[in-house]
Formats: sequence, structure tokens, C-alpha cells
Amino acid sequence: MLPLRLLGLILFIPALVGAQDQHKQWDELRQKIARLQEQIAAQEKSETSTLEFLRALDEQIDLTHRLVGQLQKQERDKRAKIDNTEKARQRTQAELVRLKQLAAQRAVLFYKYGRLQDAEILLTSRSLNQMLLWAKYHQQLSDNDRRILNGINQKQEEIGQQKTLLATELQAHQRALSEKQREEETLKKRRSQRQDVLKKVRKDKNFYQSQLAETQKAIARIKQLIALAEAKAPAREPSRVAANGPFQNLRKVMPWPVAGRVVSHYGTYRHPMLNTVTMNLGIDIAAPAGTPVRSVANGRVTALTWQRGYGNLVIISHSDGYYTVYTHLADINVALHDDVAAEQEIGTVGETGSLPGTTLHFQMWNREEALNPEEWLRP
Repeated sequence: MLPLRLLGLILFIPALVGAQDQHKQWDELRQKIARLQEQIAAQEKSETSTLEFLRALDEQIDLTHRLVGQLQKQERDKRAKIDNTEKARQRTQAELVRLKQLAAQRAVLFYKYGRLQDAEILLTSRSLNQMLLWAKYHQQLSDNDRRILNGINQKQEEIGQQKTLLATELQAHQRALSEKQREEETLKKRRSQRQDVLKKVRKDKNFYQSQLAETQKAIARIKQLIALAEAKAPAREPSRVAANGPFQNLRKVMPWPVAGRVVSHYGTYRHPMLNTVTMNLGIDIAAPAGTPVRSVANGRVTALTWQRGYGNLVIISHSDGYYTVYTHLADINVALHDDVAAEQEIGTVGETGSLPGTTLHFQMWNREEALNPEEWLRP
């Protein structure tokens, strides 16, 4: 059997490697956030466009939100590990008390009866065999006492190690909690700053013209991502076929991607500020921040990116060349190339890239042709 310390080290190595990878990802996130903060500070002093300033602010909000989410998970994991270590320490302590009580009982019995019995056996033994049997029995009792004492020493050592581990974990937990609180405060300030910027541009036509141009670029990028996915997947895997057979069967029965209220429909509309006719290639569904966003059908994640004008964006490929697009996400719970099931949560509603507030912008495509989602979703 491996020594306790060596076994603990072997079990600790994978966790250490995982923690190193995690901290590397966090460091990369922090570096990106710091670079964006430098951009924001420089743009505040210059004559840069409000849209550029807002874009940098949006991206920093998304990255900080992601970092806060990861720190929250770390804080929960640390708390759970502390609880488990404390429970293990309590079990070890209870076992130590039991062994000490057993050792004390053996000592009292030996003190009262041990010497007398030894003398009687030696004086009354009628044969060599009887004396040998006594000696063997006496040795077994001694070995049992020795095991009890060794067990006590081992349990005391385990408790010492567990207390050290507990103290280390408590310190790490406090650091994680403090860092999470700092980032949450930063996130709160950035969101407040974003609201201040939006208030200033409510009646700025130049801002809306720039924002409209950026949206057109985002649409072109979505088409490009879909075309790339089509080129890479000429033959579709059975796992990506809709559960109800051909994708066409989902018309009018498709579940909604989020529980909310449609505030902007598919099709042409007159822009209230610019007084120009504009095309909306999806629908906008208002919902509280953090509301779960779900895939409308079985599929595979073919794009996961941050897009100017849309913030966090996920594209899912379905059967028969159909695609769905989910934007303005706060959290993203899937990874690139993940297979997802119908109604599986893929993220949560956010507001970055969205002027009206917390909304989900949802699009449907058949290859490079935009579709009206409301013709597919359940009435």
C-alpha cells in the first residue's frame, strides 16, 4: 500500500495541472480586460466615435462577466472542498477518540489482571505446550495493542495534515471571494457607465447610422460563418438530424428559444430616428437578464464568437442545411462543435450589443437564406 503522503501527492497532481490551466485562462481573460480598459481610457480622452467606445465597453463587460462566472464557480468549489475536508477531519477525530478509549480500556485491564494472570499461568502450566500456547496468546494481545497505538499515531498525523489542508483551502477561499467581489464591483461600474453612454446617444442620428452600418457588417459575417459551416459539412451526421425527422416537420411546433416578449419582428420597418426603411433578419425577444436561452432543435454548435453589434453569438447547425443564431448572450454554456439537444440551455440573456436592453436576437437561416422565425415557432 502506498504511504498516505505519497498517495495524496499522486491524487493532487491532476488537480494541480487542471488548476494551472484554469489560472492560465483567467490570466488571459484579465489581460484582454486590461487591454480593453486601456482602449476605453484612451477613447474617453480622444474624439473617437461613441460607437467604438461603446463596443469596447460591451466587450469588456462580457469578458468581466465571464471572469466573474468562473470566479463564482471557483468560490463554490473551494467552499465544497472545505466542507468535505472538515467532514473528513471530524470522522478521523471520532476514530481517534474510539482508538484512544480502546487503548485506555486495554491498559486498565492489563494493570488489574495482566501481571497476576501471567504469574498464575507460569506457575500452573503443566506442560511446555501449555506455556507455548500462553506465549502465543500473549503475543497476539501485544500485537493488537501495538496496532491500536499505531492507529492512534496515524490518525493524529492525518488530522494534522487535514488541518493544514483546511487552513490552506480557507485562505484560498478568502482570496477567491475577495477577487470575485472586486470583479463584480468592476462589472457593476461598467454596466452603469454603459447606461450613461446610451442615455447620451438616444437622439444622436450619427450614432444610429454607425450602429446600423455595424449591424450590416455583422449580418455579412453571420452569412460567412454559415457558408464556412456548409463547406465543412457536406454530409450530415445522424446525431444532428432533428428528433422529429426532417427539419421541415418543426414548422409551427418549434419551441421558443427564450421565455419573453417579442419587441421587434422579422421584416422591414421604419427606423424611428433615421426615418429610413430597414430590414430585421430575425426577431428580438425581451427577457430579464440571466433568463435561460435554449436551442430550438437538435444540432451542433458551429460558431461561437463575439460580434460587434451583437455581443456574444452562437450559431447552431441543424439538419437539411438549417441554422439558428442566438445573440446578445451574457453566459455561454456550450463549446464549439458540441452536439446539443432540443430545448437544451446554451446560455443566458444579456444586453451587450443591444440598445433596447436585455434581449435575445434570434435568427433562422436555410443555408444563406434568412427565414422568419415566427413562422416556425409555436403559436
